[in-house]
Amino acid sequence: MNRPRAVVIAARTLICLGLATGIAGTLNIQDAYAQTAAAATRYELQLPPGSLDQTLNRFAGATGIELSMDGALTAGKNSPGLKGNFSIDEGFAEILKGQGLSPVRGSNGAYSLRRIEAAAQEASQSLPTVNVSGEAERTATTEQSGSYTTRAVSIGKMNQSLRETPQSVTVVTRQQMDDQNLVQLDQVLAQATGFTKSQRNFGSHTFMVRGFALSNYLQDGIPGTAYDPTGWFPMDTAIYDRVEILRGAAGLIVGAADPSGAVNLVRKRPRAERHFDVTTSIGSFDNYRTEVDAGGPINAEGTLRGRVVAAYQDRKYFYDVTHSREPLLYGVLEADLSRDTRLAVGFRHQENTIDGLWLFGLPRYSNGNALDVSRSTALVQDWNRQTTNVNEFFGDVEHKLGGDWKAKLSYNHSEGSLNQKLALPRGAVDPVTLSGARFYSLYYKQLTVISDSVDANVTGSFQALGGTHQLMVGADMSKVRSNSKSASRSSTTAINVFDTNHSAIAEPTAAPVWSDDSDTRDERYSVYGSTRLQLAEPLHLLLGGRLSWVKYQAVSRLTGNKTSDYKQDSEFTPYAGLVYDLNKQWSVYASYTDTFQPQSSYQTASGAALKPAVGSNIEAGVKGEFYDGRLNFSAAVFSVKKDNIAVIDNANLGNCPNSLASTDCYINGSTYRSHGFETEISGELTRGWNVAAGYTFVVSRNDAGQSISAETPHHLLRLSTNYKLQGDLSGWSVGGGVSAQTGYAFPAEDNTSVMMGEGGRAVWDLNTAYRINKNWSASLNITNLFDKRYYSMLGTLARGNYYGESRAATLTLRGNF
Repeated sequence: MNRPRAVVIAARTLICLGLATGIAGTLNIQDAYAQTAAAATRYELQLPPGSLDQTLNRFAGATGIELSMDGALTAGKNSPGLKGNFSIDEGFAEILKGQGLSPVRGSNGAYSLRRIEAAAQEASQSLPTVNVSGEAERTATTEQSGSYTTRAVSIGKMNQSLRETPQSVTVVTRQQMDDQNLVQLDQVLAQATGFTKSQRNFGSHTFMVRGFALSNYLQDGIPGTAYDPTGWFPMDTAIYDRVEILRGAAGLIVGAADPSGAVNLVRKRPRAERHFDVTTSIGSFDNYRTEVDAGGPINAEGTLRGRVVAAYQDRKYFYDVTHSREPLLYGVLEADLSRDTRLAVGFRHQENTIDGLWLFGLPRYSNGNALDVSRSTALVQDWNRQTTNVNEFFGDVEHKLGGDWKAKLSYNHSEGSLNQKLALPRGAVDPVTLSGARFYSLYYKQLTVISDSVDANVTGSFQALGGTHQLMVGADMSKVRSNSKSASRSSTTAINVFDTNHSAIAEPTAAPVWSDDSDTRDERYSVYGSTRLQLAEPLHLLLGGRLSWVKYQAVSRLTGNKTSDYKQDSEFTPYAGLVYDLNKQWSVYASYTDTFQPQSSYQTASGAALKPAVGSNIEAGVKGEFYDGRLNFSAAVFSVKKDNIAVIDNANLGNCPNSLASTDCYINGSTYRSHGFETEISGELTRGWNVAAGYTFVVSRNDAGQSISAETPHHLLRLSTNYKLQGDLSGWSVGGGVSAQTGYAFPAEDNTSVMMGEGGRAVWDLNTAYRINKNWSASLNITNLFDKRYYSMLGTLARGNYYGESRAATLTLRGNF
């Protein structure tokens, strides 16, 4: 007898929450023990030289203590840093040697500083304090933290801890990217909770979250700054401190979008101390990479700081022919214009050249089965090529207004170009004759994209009605102008998929005659605001919203006619959340937010523009934060709905000739839904043991009861971990991970009577590292350890099926000076 789905989900949720409660009890016991034993614990520390307050800040972050002090005590004082194995008391003694200062530990376990001559005064005497680390500062920076989590997230512009954020948020830190050798954004997202990759035409691949496509990428919290970063314009992660990922509708952050989520890429900024870091690696399939990251203060006062990151990767792939080269150059300057004003300017130049470009993947047998060919099989011609080039300039100025109030203005300008020339393979293979695949077209594409984004906001806190409240208001604008040209020439060249001739077609030499040449302009304007209200000591209410204006237009250069035109004026996307603190470690929450997608290019039978589709996300869950934010846990149930989706009005076929989208009339008539639950844990389980793990259960349905994302399985597990050995083996660390999911199947798009699918899989990785001395370390990463054979993406019978990467090893040498 089948139980109702809601009962099944509720039962699973109760099990999940029961596990959370068990973990809570264990962690609370551990937390109490940790507070008692913290002073005796020893820490392997590598703190670079810098000002005294910076060194103390890093020391507090590395050891997990809370530290407050009078800012005048450390003014003008410098520290040589700290390297070695120390207890908290020993570390303080070494850092404060000769500084005339002494640490004092309060009854609550927090530390403060006093002058040595004042240390004998009565313990109850208080001094004016300025928080420099721990709970009060809530820095979101992950570089040099050695952690798989962060104490704060900045995706919503108000720095808040994960526990204070009433939505599902994952942070992939700098340490995790380094440990797992995640050098491209798509590699990062493939390891993130709830993400699956989906193939798109001509290589514009995207990721799916909770059944919906993700298209919202921000840099430093600014939308409209990253164009197709997991497809045509891949982004190197060498320049980023962390990747913040919000799952579910992100209407407060982006407004117009699917209710899938948003990804915020946070750039590295100059550090207060001088550093020179070099990384070089060699891997399977002739994969070579070098990174250099250097910077620090430029003037004696340290008020002008700079940083340069350069990277170059030259690699082949596990499949034949393809060879890519990817140079990157990034630079940023940061200046303290005054005590309260900071200015930053920077640039990024990135190229990507791919010879033997392979876009359309493999076909399948016409009966739906996968081809029994080697994973090295590539249906490409050796003259296939894609080149991309991106130049990006950015700047921001931040001014402290008094108290913790500050105003920030940010600007980003980007120019990108893409060129493709290739032979396109297509055609299902007859399982008897083994024929059917061919190069059906010689294809050319040119794309140029110019974008400008501006954001201005003010944030701060205020006291009212006995509570402390936070407020953020702002406005942003983005303009994306592009020109897209394409041309194709038909071909009938047959392909032997079992022994492909990579020179079957001569390279075209004549310039293409463009069959499409279009200019597009996408303009978006928004005003937004949010507040976090303290209704009572344990209860916070979060309210906010975004008012958006969207205008899009495409014009053919060949005819001068508009080919697409839509807009949406004054569309409001609300946001609401409630967080209740059960104690200092645990809270429960509930939230609602939505997004919209314009559909005004479609017309109703009355001639009116169609209303936008609205996507909403409702979720509720529990979050835990332990060891002063060094470990975070969450479990949530969610329900996502996209309503009022455009569908053809069958009673008025062909009755809307003035619509640019279709001569058929449309109505708001379809709804997509997904629901499920997630649980995630990230950070330090115990000293030296980092983990980032997430499990997702999701079910999606359209009006016909079919999945809205056929390639998204019901169950997903992402796990990464790393442990630094102790004692005589303290120079070693070992780690690994697994990406596991259940199988899925769906009717083939080009023959719905045939089913396509992929079985469940678990792909294991391994990594280990050894610190040679204080400056050098070496690491080994092995991906797909057991050489699992699987398809990472499925398309149709005729094309779009991609093998997952076979086993590969990468040896990396890192130097830090």
